[in-house]
Parts: sequence; structure tokens; C-alpha cells
Amino acid sequence: MMLNIDTMSIREMVDYQKKGLLKSTSILEHYLKRYDKYNPTLNAIVEMSSLQDLLNSAESADSCIIQGESLGALHGIPITVKDAMHVAGLHPSRGVKELYGEKSTKDATVLRRLKAKGAIPFGLTNVSEMCMSFDTYNLLHGRTLNPHNLSRSCGGSSGGEAVAIASGMSPGGIASDACGSVRIPAHFNGVCGFKLTQGRVPLTGQFPKERSGLFHLTSSFAVMGRYVDDVDLLANHLHGADGQDPDTVSVAYQDYRNCSIRGLKVGVWRGENTSVELVPAVENAVQVVEDILSKQVSLVQTITPPLVREACEVIWKLFVLGGDSSRGWRNLYQQMGKTEFTPEIASILQQSEQIEMTASEIKNAMIMRDTFRHQLNLMFNQVDILVSPVYPDVAFKNGTSMDNIDNYSFVFPFSLSGSPAIVIPVSKCPETGMPIGIQIVGKHWNEHQILAIASKLESCLQYSVYEQTP
Repeated sequence: MMLNIDTMSIREMVDYQKKGLLKSTSILEHYLKRYDKYNPTLNAIVEMSSLQDLLNSAESADSCIIQGESLGALHGIPITVKDAMHVAGLHPSRGVKELYGEKSTKDATVLRRLKAKGAIPFGLTNVSEMCMSFDTYNLLHGRTLNPHNLSRSCGGSSGGEAVAIASGMSPGGIASDACGSVRIPAHFNGVCGFKLTQGRVPLTGQFPKERSGLFHLTSSFAVMGRYVDDVDLLANHLHGADGQDPDTVSVAYQDYRNCSIRGLKVGVWRGENTSVELVPAVENAVQVVEDILSKQVSLVQTITPPLVREACEVIWKLFVLGGDSSRGWRNLYQQMGKTEFTPEIASILQQSEQIEMTASEIKNAMIMRDTFRHQLNLMFNQVDILVSPVYPDVAFKNGTSMDNIDNYSFVFPFSLSGSPAIVIPVSKCPETGMPIGIQIVGKHWNEHQILAIASKLESCLQYSVYEQTP
């Protein structure tokens, strides 16, 4: 029986191991070969776990199967981890030379939970400097390249994770999303990126600090993978309070496979009430999705989320730029001894210097955050699901992520609201050959509904990650 690891879901790989048809050591060997072939060019994985540790873990998983035992739902599966959290034995940096130092001595909660289910940490994936831009480039590890076109961006800040998956070096892994850091790279590289409801996943073990100021209100560990079922399987084992992060709660995580979409109402948003215009290929992808869903759910209608311009302004001016004439960022970098910056961080610092918000303006921005969250929740009384583009175009050219901030108008609002959202690949642009994804957003705690919609679309679209990747 010929088994193709490239096309298997994680759940299938685990099942084949249990049946004695596949070994964890064979899976590991497959990804090591992929790493040797692609990583020297793509630069997605910046530090590997030691080969001996990897072999020991895989051999232990194989021994368990022989003894009739299972390590769990991720038995013997190598996974990659974004360089934004602690991984025992590896050197975290968040893409900053000045933060690169000692090895981590323990794992972040989310990784510890996946390891407890049998996952094997394969390596750390590259990020943008400080995880603060949508282009994965930093002065420590360099630039990560998009496998579909090396001159186009892989997105950020989880670009390394997306590229590792898109090029077949990893079946999936852990990332993070504060302003679109999982969703933009998923769209640019043709993979799945899944951000759970804010407060569902503990940030314990985030690097360099577990508390990240205002970003703690929008930042969340997230998951990426090839298939909808892959990201669900990973997410299902990393959520819930850990007794350390006081903002994390335990809410039942429902199985999307038991969720019927027939009675769901879907709203489609193409960017109304923004200054963004979709290129024809993205518009066509949205239409394809709308046409499919119109035959699967109870209602599909055009809808415009409330206050999206205001939400984007709050995210950008207060959360990203800081609203304090750059004092916060400058103090942080001074503490690090950091004086050199990527063009993206330099741009943020320059723009930040132009923004000095008064106490009243900051108060009003936080009130707007609360108002937006409330109004969006009311919108979800009209529809269960919101479908939108991720970005108005395909991946931009390397180094141009700061050219038009308005282009992030589809991801910023749902970071501010803390809404669960998934991005899945839909098609490829006929002119450029680049992937195009779609964003699916839902009510807080209703991940099962957006996953059920995503799974139905995936089965209808038949987008193959590896057949679409050069």
C-alpha cells in the first residue's frame, strides 16, 4: 500500500500508525528530507530540535504502537512552532538579535499540551522583527521566502510557519495572531490559519514576556495546517485555562464534525465602508465561495460589519503605534540595547512619533473597542457567520508591507473584537499564480460553526496544498 504523507491529514497519519501501516520514524524522515531540500532557500525554520531528540521521540512513539499503546491524538507527529514562545532546548528570539540568548528551559503551555498528546517539536519558524509586521524579515535570521514566488512576501508575522507548511516541511504547528499574523500568511501561502476566540488559549510561555501590554487584549496563540481538520485537531488540544494566564477561561470546544450548516445564516462582506478595492481574482474567489454556500446554508446575504473604520483606527494608532509619540517603543528598544531596525520597524517608529493621543482620546479609543465588540455581537444576531476576503490582493512584493495599511482592513477588526476566525485557501490568481484565501469569522466561542463552514468549502473546492505548490 503506497502512502503519500504529503496528502494525509494529521488524523490520517495517526490512524495509519495505529494500524501499523506507518511509523513515526518514517514521518520524521520525510520531513527531514523536505527540510534539507527546501529550507536552505526558503528559510522558514530557523532552529531545529536536535536530531537525536527527534529520533528518540519518533522511536519511542513507534515502540508504543508495538506495545499496543497510544500517546494521544497527535501520536508521533512532528510539528513546527513560531519563534514567539518558549520551546525547551531551543533559542527563542522573536526575530530580534538583542533577545537571542539562552535556551528555553521549559515549554509554553500550548506546546506542553500538544506534546502530552504525542506531538514532537520539529523546530522554530521565522518571524518578522518583534512579530510587528506583515513581512517575515529580521536582522537575526533574515527573510523567509514565499514558495509560490520567491519575489513575493510570505506575510507575517507567522510567515515562517506558513511557509514550512506550504512547502511540505511541516504538517502543522503553533503560531500567534494579534493583528492578522496568522491570517495574512495563510492567505499568501495557500494554507489554513485558525485564530480561536480571544481568551480561550493561554499565553503562558510567550516570549519574551507573557504579558504584552495592550496587545494582550488582541494577541492569541493560534494554529496553522494544511487542512481544516488539521487546525481543528491542534486547536482542540491547546485551549482552556492553565491556572497561570488569568485572562484564559475554559469553555467547551465543540466538534465541528457534528455541526450541521443547513440552518446557518451567512453574511458576505467585500469591503464596504473601507477604502479597499478588491482585485478581480479576489473578488472572484469571494463569489465562488458565496455560490457554494448559497446551496448549503439557509441564507446568504451581503452585510457590512459596524464601525470597521473606527476599529482599524484604534488597532493602528493605539495598539500598533502606541499613541505616545513613540516613547513606549523607544523605551522598550533602549532596554534591549537595540539601535538597528528593519525598514518595517523603522517605519512604525517614524509613524509613531507623529501620534500623540491625549488621555481623553485614549479613553475614547478604549470605549470604541468595547462599542465595536458589542455592535459586532449584535450583527451576529442577524447572521451566524461572516465571510470576507483576507486581503484585497495576492501577496505583495517583498519589502512593501507598509505601503498601504488600509489593505489590512479585513483582519484588524476581528483582532480588536477577539472573534474566532479561520482562513482557508480557495483558488489561485490566473495572472500571478499566487494563492487566494478567504476569511470566515464567527461568534465568540462558536469555533465549531466556522470550522464546519470551512470544511464544507474545502470539500467542494478541492484545493490541494502540495499540487498547488511548485
